[in-house]
Amino acid sequence: MKKLYSLFAAVVLAATVNAQTTATYTFSGANASEVLSGTIDSNLTFVTAKGTSAQSPTFYTAAPAAVRIYSDRATGDGNSFTISVATGYEITGLSFTAVATYNPTVTYSVDGGAFATIPKSTNDYTLSGIAAASTLTFKNAHLGGTSNIQLRIPSFTVTYRPTSSMAVGNVNAAKVNLVKNTVVDNNILFSAKADVKVLNMNGQVVKSASVNENTSLNVADLAKGMYIVTGTVNGKAVSEKIIKK
Repeated sequence: MKKLYSLFAAVVLAATVNAQTTATYTFSGANASEVLSGTIDSNLTFVTAKGTSAQSPTFYTAAPAAVRIYSDRATGDGNSFTISVATGYEITGLSFTAVATYNPTVTYSVDGGAFATIPKSTNDYTLSGIAAASTLTFKNAHLGGTSNIQLRIPSFTVTYRPTSSMAVGNVNAAKVNLVKNTVVDNNILFSAKADVKVLNMNGQVVKSASVNENTSLNVADLAKGMYIVTGTVNGKAVSEKIIKK
């Protein structure tokens, strides 16, 4: 019976981890309005950043209606979108189709790591086979030439799934927590020992440290806003959102 239960649990675990959810965000709004943030579904949100571009992403109503994502050809650090996923899930893919001729190089970063180029075919950009436990950032990375090139996309689609810590390997397993206080003044308080990283909503690591249970990390120098705290607790990847007041 024990072997049968173990086999059943393994099947449930594999099925749960591999179950994919697809969510699409379609841009809309008044002409030339800034696109600063959005809610994709109950587990996904995004925020944007200018990079070194002079202008934030804006919505453009002329057909096909799309968001204009600006580049900076001098630096390659154009407008970016950072998609955040709820604790217990991981982003596995991203895809979108750009408006014709507005299809520059686009790069991506997983959980604040190094940027790499998203593969594209003509105007179709497809990213798959990743596992972003907290954030996925993509940006207009056009560099060089004689003029800036916008990336224009009417919508984008994200795929994600539960992480293994959400699967039914042990139905009595308790949720793993890392952070005690999700609303922070000057110090993040920790409930477990871990090597942690604090990421801003651009996916950049702004703090890193080794912490112990019931210790704190001073973040008084960080700007007000939302951050992601990541770490590994008892072999499980944990990602939690905090708000710095």
